[in-house]
Amino acid sequence: MVLRSGKRSGSKLMLIMTVVLMLAMTLSSEVSAKKIATLSGDQVVPPVSTTATGKATFKHPDSTTMNYKVNITGITNPTGIGVHMGKEGSNGDLIVDLMKVGKSQSTDRGMTLTGSFTAQNLIGPMKGKTILELVDSMKSGDTYLIVDTENHPTGEIRGQLELAHPKL
Repeated sequence: MVLRSGKRSGSKLMLIMTVVLMLAMTLSSEVSAKKIATLSGDQVVPPVSTTATGKATFKHPDSTTMNYKVNITGITNPTGIGVHMGKEGSNGDLIVDLMKVGKSQSTDRGMTLTGSFTAQNLIGPMKGKTILELVDSMKSGDTYLIVDTENHPTGEIRGQLELAHPKL
């Protein structure tokens, strides 16, 4: 009887451990999931004719910090780089000014902006919200990244933020 009970307990314990491990892996991938944007002039509202392009990656290693890297080609002196609230095809309010919290570096073809921010850096409709609430907006397609220039003060290139590897 002890032997059968031990086998049943062992099977139940193995099942519980498997479920806990799967849950931990899911939560871990949710926290570290990359959000990306591919920027171009045709995504600006209204569209802009430009040869400039860009790519952006956002990661949140924990629930309080967002790290980012923006690579821009064809623009060397932007007047603004920020995340805005808005669906594809519509404009919205600035929610984080990346130029205020980042460090830029010139490249031979443009520039790179890297940095991190916390909930204290959120403004506009995200003021008072958490990084995880921002992540939810990013997952829902409610945010975009836009790069403003002197020639295009309301945006020269733009891209919607989306998950790098959405769940199937």
